[in-house]
Amino acid sequence: MKQKRPYGVLLLLVGVALAAVHAADLCLWTDASTGFARSGSVWMRYVVWLAALLLPYLPARRAAPQPAALSDTNLPLGICMVFSGVLLAASGLVTFQTAWFVTQAPYLFTAYPLPAAWADAVTPLLGGVWLVVYGVRAFLGFGLRRGRLGHALAGVVLPVCLLWRLVWRFQFVPASLQRMPCTLRVLSAVAALLFAVVLLKVFLVPGLPCGHTLFAAGSGCFLLCTCLELVQTLFEAFHGMLVLPDLLTGLGIGLLGLCGFVCAWAACGPDAAEEEE
Repeated sequence: MKQKRPYGVLLLLVGVALAAVHAADLCLWTDASTGFARSGSVWMRYVVWLAALLLPYLPARRAAPQPAALSDTNLPLGICMVFSGVLLAASGLVTFQTAWFVTQAPYLFTAYPLPAAWADAVTPLLGGVWLVVYGVRAFLGFGLRRGRLGHALAGVVLPVCLLWRLVWRFQFVPASLQRMPCTLRVLSAVAALLFAVVLLKVFLVPGLPCGHTLFAAGSGCFLLCTCLELVQTLFEAFHGMLVLPDLLTGLGIGLLGLCGFVCAWAACGPDAAEEEE
């Protein structure tokens, strides 16, 4: 049985370096109020971000097809899922008041469509609840060993939540390619959505050999959502640039990236089929 842990350690080191470089970029080389780069090439930043999204697919074939660490209980994954779910659900709850106000004031529909207002409130709430429920399952055990299989219909809410967040960031936050923080959030939403789809396989189709895509999607989610977006969210919150729902959403997606790291780390470990031999 071949141990593959060094890939997980390498992922952690790359993530720390990426977070440090992005923090330095925000503090020194980017205009905080507009998001435009003050020095250096904009396209070099995009090269790094896209590499963080795509390059994890190259070593993914070395990952365990069925990570043994994700076949039953996994405390770190459960903790990250619960905290991420609580933050996402909280972002939905604090948006309910706005959605109700728009419902009572039809003249606001042109500026803030009613379906969009309620989607902003309902989708993160349902997605957050799903993360909390299945985070608890990660504490207690899940899958074929426990006879606890997930419900496919309920699992749809998490991808829908992240898909709506992707649409919201792309459609309702107009930005040029030169305004980098907005575009980064679009890329991190893509990474979170890809990871969420693979995470469903862990809970809804236990035993499915999805470790390769789990490593790739989890690594991309960790690098973009935690090491980039979470750093940016904390920076903007420190400068008073975020409203509460956006702050909670950014923190929740940042912690979802930690779920991605836990899954990628597990995929770097032993395979369940190898342990049974």
